[in-house]
Amino acid sequence: MPIIWVMRKRKGSARATPVLPVVLSLMIVSSVGFLPAQSHRLTNLPPETDDVRRLHLDSAFAPLSQLDSFRSRVEISRESGRRVLVTTETNPEYRYVLFLPQARVEPEHEDAFPIASAGAYILRRRRADGEADQLKIFLHSDPGFFLRIRPDGTSRTMLTLYVAGVRVSHGIPLPVALGTLLTEPFARLMDMTRSRVDWSVIYPDTTNPAYQDVALVAGRTRDVLHTLHDADDGAMDEHGDLVFIDTLGSQEGRGGFNCSGFAKWIIDGVHQGLHGSLLPIAPLKTKHLDIRGHRWTETLEETRDPYFGLDWTRNLATAALSAQRNGDAVHPQAADVRSVAYHAYVRNVGYRVDRLALIMYLLAISEPGHFYLGSVNPEFGDDPPLKQHVHVVVLFPYFDEGGRFVVDVMERNVETSLASLDRRYHNDSIHLVRVRASRSYEPPVIRH
Repeated sequence: MPIIWVMRKRKGSARATPVLPVVLSLMIVSSVGFLPAQSHRLTNLPPETDDVRRLHLDSAFAPLSQLDSFRSRVEISRESGRRVLVTTETNPEYRYVLFLPQARVEPEHEDAFPIASAGAYILRRRRADGEADQLKIFLHSDPGFFLRIRPDGTSRTMLTLYVAGVRVSHGIPLPVALGTLLTEPFARLMDMTRSRVDWSVIYPDTTNPAYQDVALVAGRTRDVLHTLHDADDGAMDEHGDLVFIDTLGSQEGRGGFNCSGFAKWIIDGVHQGLHGSLLPIAPLKTKHLDIRGHRWTETLEETRDPYFGLDWTRNLATAALSAQRNGDAVHPQAADVRSVAYHAYVRNVGYRVDRLALIMYLLAISEPGHFYLGSVNPEFGDDPPLKQHVHVVVLFPYFDEGGRFVVDVMERNVETSLASLDRRYHNDSIHLVRVRASRSYEPPVIRH
């Protein structure tokens, strides 16, 4: 977990002490390629602190024995006006020299210097011979967005780019040495790589008000999650009563939702805001045999219902889409997410769960204002084992008011995370359908 350094002020001195933050680390590693895009007004760029790095260049490359006595200090960057902590860390293999800009955080943490902070530069040196073998630069105040630069000979380097925890570019050559990069402005590095890195993907315009629509739906849902209960096969009908999806019979006692019923309850909030009514359950169980399935799965439709989650999420999303189009009929696949940059869509299967963080990020950029229903299809059951759509999740990707990328994940009446989904379904796939967020959304009241 990343460390946040906090300067503890004592009389006549300041000492850096590590404290642990609450962060979401997206541990997903893969490889795709970025292509250059049209010019774009970049926003939320890291603070420029090259003057502080130049000031301490000699210390950064001094013999390791001298670094042992280096005292942490805070400098003021004339370039950005930001305070920068210059400090060192060590472990059995490496010595690190860190240049950490002050975080823009709450007043009570005004002296916090996170390692995973936009504009943080971390030089790594081998303890065995003192050689610098890596420069890491954080692109956002998020542990999943960074550059890793390594020497390629004496005067050249190679760059690797990570976005949302996923390696998206590797082996980009740079005609400068590691020490030179440490002293250059970040803008110079961007200029050198503009033909190989789409910086508009890294620094998109995050001010679109549609992002706040998604945050509003997620926030209003979160506020009442604690009132929901769990029940296998449970959902709410068009009258607000809790019933069973299979039989439509009433639930006894307090009742509740399963993952499918929970997703319907959220879409009911969208539909009710637009049309003033909740959705009946029966049409949502419609099986689209003409657009999914195989000849050998037809015999399992009644006993296994292998495409339930796929049909259910498609029917929910198209019901919301129809409501947003004044009741016009739409095709069952009209809300499918069938195209995401750098990813291959598999018909009726979707995308790899271990790529979901990057997929959500790219969708947030390309179609702001949407949230997504996902149907997870792992191998399930036996006699025979079958890739089956057995779990439904709701995903809310957006940029918050500070420009930070967020994905709120909710499933079966609780809030989880992308990391949790990845742990459970790392080798599986998830099919996605989109729903336009609406400011008229209100979580439906459940009748008991």
